[in-house]
Amino acid sequence: MIIVQFLLIAAFLFLFYVAIRSRTAHSVSASKKLLFFALMFVLVVAVLAPGLVTSAANLVGVGRGTDLVLYLMAVAFGFYVVNDYLRGQDAQNQLHRLARRIAVLEALERYGINHRDEADPENAESERADPEKADPDALAPHD
Repeated sequence: MIIVQFLLIAAFLFLFYVAIRSRTAHSVSASKKLLFFALMFVLVVAVLAPGLVTSAANLVGVGRGTDLVLYLMAVAFGFYVVNDYLRGQDAQNQLHRLARRIAVLEALERYGINHRDEADPENAESERADPEKADPDALAPHD
């Protein structure tokens, strides 16, 4: 094994370890983790036996193994971009809902309105005494 192969395999294993053990890895689906593991496995095999990549490229009609790797990386990058965009949209929607909820709660607090006064007078008295028990979800607008 030459030095560059050792360094590449060590880098792939480090990336896999960091990705699986990160603080946000619990929110990643199992299918994505399995796909990432498969990608790392294929990369390690490609480093150890580059002739296999050329053989696989010839099987699918691509001239060189490096071209096949480039095409696969383009697909993986496209997947990453779409996934990142969708996660960003989800985060933005969640932030908008949170901002609306905070605005409603602040308005109710500013004007001294207790939304539950009309619905349940007994519960409203206990919530005035202890506002921590109030349910902010009931006061927020629903989408």
